[in-house]
Amino acid sequence: MQSVGLLARALEAAGIATTMTSWMAGRMGAIKPPRATLTQLGAGMTLGHPGDAAQQRRVIQATLDLLAQPAPVPVVRIDER
Repeated sequence: MQSVGLLARALEAAGIATTMTSWMAGRMGAIKPPRATLTQLGAGMTLGHPGDAAQQRRVIQATLDLLAQPAPVPVVRIDER
């Protein structure tokens, strides 16, 4: 996962905005991506529970909304469980 953070920073340096989402707070802190959201959902459900399209939309929208902000942005914690 460290390489994902390196890739995000390289894309940002090239002028391409990036954002990530995860449920692993420790890893996100180590990676330090330019923009990221963090959920309280578990493995396999990072974007929401299976079949819960409304929850998935909320997580994806909150993550995409970060693209409008200049990086770096502190990790945004989303209250989704």
